[in-house]
Amino acid sequence: MIVIENHIGSVRVSKAYLYSLIEHTVTSCFGVADLNDSSPFQTVMTRLFPGDIKRGIQLRIHRNQLEVDLHILTCIGANMNAITASIRNKVRYAVEQATGIAPAVVNVYIDGIRS
Repeated sequence: MIVIENHIGSVRVSKAYLYSLIEHTVTSCFGVADLNDSSPFQTVMTRLFPGDIKRGIQLRIHRNQLEVDLHILTCIGANMNAITASIRNKVRYAVEQATGIAPAVVNVYIDGIRS
């Protein structure tokens, strides 16, 4: 459960909901081939539990603000600057519209290219 305090009260959102929302938003962006494992530990966990939706997404609360790290694979010939800017904007918009929480930071890491 993610809890963000604001001037009105607190907002509580389940991590599973945020993971699925962000995964759907990212994989529907043009030029994104797939999400990628962000660490060797996550690679092992993906092999053990292949249906896990946390692959390539890391959520953190820092100073009462949501921070999102995304690890993606892109397609050959895609403009990487345009892809990362599009993903940042779409994820920020989708999370804010669905939960009322505006992510402070959305970091997009391109880990590889697929054909």
